[in-house]
Amino acid sequence: MIFDLPIHPLVVHAVVILVPLAALLLVLAVCVPRLRGVCGPLGVILAVLGAISAVVADQSGSILTDYVGTPEEHIRWGLPTVYSSSSMALTALLWFFIRHRVARSVFGVLTILSAIAAVTFTVLAGHSGAEAVWGGLT
Repeated sequence: MIFDLPIHPLVVHAVVILVPLAALLLVLAVCVPRLRGVCGPLGVILAVLGAISAVVADQSGSILTDYVGTPEEHIRWGLPTVYSSSSMALTALLWFFIRHRVARSVFGVLTILSAIAAVTFTVLAGHSGAEAVWGGLT
């Protein structure tokens, strides 16, 4: 709890912003060499922060279910969001720091694929969470 508010609805906003932004920057960094110097480091940092935020959101969401019940659909997408955002962060770190040309290319492709997965699962988890909270309102 932060100021008597559950941490989960606060931290999920970090995930929803950081993961797609990191994915965009990383795809640009991998695909456009002239943007690599700016987009690469920033993308890697945001990917790591996004993955950490996803883990915190998952853990705090588990605690929140004790108070609000269990939104099954939302829970179904939470863990894949953690795994895919963590995968994006790991592959981005490896892509950024490995200098071997072939290995860097392989990790570049893996970074793009994991970025697509991370954004997809983030959107699915975010949408199902919003539906769980706001779906009954007209």
